[in-house]
Amino acid sequence: MSLERTVPFWRKAGYGAGSIADSIYFYAWDLLVLFYYTQVLGLPGTLTGLAIMVALVVDAVSDPYVGFLSDRLRGARWGRRNTLVILSAVPLAVSFALLFTPPAGLGTAALFAWLLFFGLASRIMLTFYVIPYKAMGAELSRSVVERPRIVAAAAIGNTVARIGLPLATFGLFFVESARYERGQLDPANYPPFAVAAALAMLVSIGLVVAATLGPLSEDERREPAGPSGSLSLPAALREVARAVTATPNVRRLFVLAVFVFFCLVSITVLKIHVLTYLWQVPKDLSKWVMSAQGFGGALGAVLLPWLFREFDRRRAIVAGIIGFTLLNALSVVLPVLGVGPPPGSRQLAWAVIVAMFGAGVFLGSYLVSVGAIGNDVADEHEVATGRRQQALIAGFLTLAIKVAGGVMSLLTGVYLDLIRFPKGVPAADVPPDAVAALAAFLAAFCVVGAVGVTAACRRMDLSLDKQRRINRQLEAGLDAH
Repeated sequence: MSLERTVPFWRKAGYGAGSIADSIYFYAWDLLVLFYYTQVLGLPGTLTGLAIMVALVVDAVSDPYVGFLSDRLRGARWGRRNTLVILSAVPLAVSFALLFTPPAGLGTAALFAWLLFFGLASRIMLTFYVIPYKAMGAELSRSVVERPRIVAAAAIGNTVARIGLPLATFGLFFVESARYERGQLDPANYPPFAVAAALAMLVSIGLVVAATLGPLSEDERREPAGPSGSLSLPAALREVARAVTATPNVRRLFVLAVFVFFCLVSITVLKIHVLTYLWQVPKDLSKWVMSAQGFGGALGAVLLPWLFREFDRRRAIVAGIIGFTLLNALSVVLPVLGVGPPPGSRQLAWAVIVAMFGAGVFLGSYLVSVGAIGNDVADEHEVATGRRQQALIAGFLTLAIKVAGGVMSLLTGVYLDLIRFPKGVPAADVPPDAVAALAAFLAAFCVVGAVGVTAACRRMDLSLDKQRRINRQLEAGLDAH
């Protein structure tokens, strides 16, 4: 059979819809959890950052094992990928909803414990969904033309969520009241948002199962029989060590992904702080500021693989990260320096919307490139070891996301305490020095992330010709059976 098959549009769309579920989760986790627990519920920033980081670190340990488990799950009822996806769906939705619905009146210790427990539970369930889901994208097709389009479909699903979520969050849920001028400061607005988001996650997961169950099950039936091997933790650790040593690009991919997501998280985790206290965006434009990057991301994800049948992944990543971080950094630094329209004006809000749209175009193009590189490295590893371990390689990517997110969340929480950033007060009552310190922190980490991505990308050993050779080797192995 050909590994470079063409995937029908409807299957690409169904697979792409699956990224909406994890996009909803990461949107809420990166953008809202820190703000909700510190500014709305009053939990100290250091404790909030600590709970987030502990949840991420413990969860991160599970990533390679879940990938190892999915790769070895032979004979499962719905296949090695969809079985884990289906079983994780309801627990993921329930634990996510509970994360944003703590009982009223909890003390500091109990609120910390609630965040830690449901943060950890929801993240582990997300791992059991995301890692098999990412592996599906590598297995649907290995064509150097078709694969970026599959990744782009997931990126488009991601950006659809990134567009729809701010519009819904700030247009339907975070509405002002007599007591709260800005709806994101009202604790009563979070539970309805969380329940609606959880239901949307379930729908998204259902769509990806419907689109991928048929072809992936057929692939598994045609694979040569072989022993599943041990599913123990020591066996998983041996496979992780083997992956890192057998294929140098695996460890290079991990370093690249750490810097990619470090850059993304540094911007996302403080965006709602910046929207509220630095830009002071008028309430009716908040949803457009928050969704503009999603519109641009969708355009970038479409343009790159459909306009360019073949493209240099490394150059696309470097160009994308530079454009993305530059526009984000300027958007927070210039208002602090007094350049351009003043905070609170509609002119500044529209300038930010344009900048976020442009940043999104760069973001969409470089996320497609990163995703394509991850799948190519999984194929290279299969040739090097003779084992199909797409989920294990996906585990390295999600581990990188959690390392970056955990470090950034802890640093941000500690930093908010160090600068004594006020909690739950109107934007006009926040000292300008505190706002300037927040902007400087965000801009500095934009630069650190961009430099790290560029340096790590240059070390990747990749080319389209190399991927074609890998595909020929894989096909020869299948034909031999």
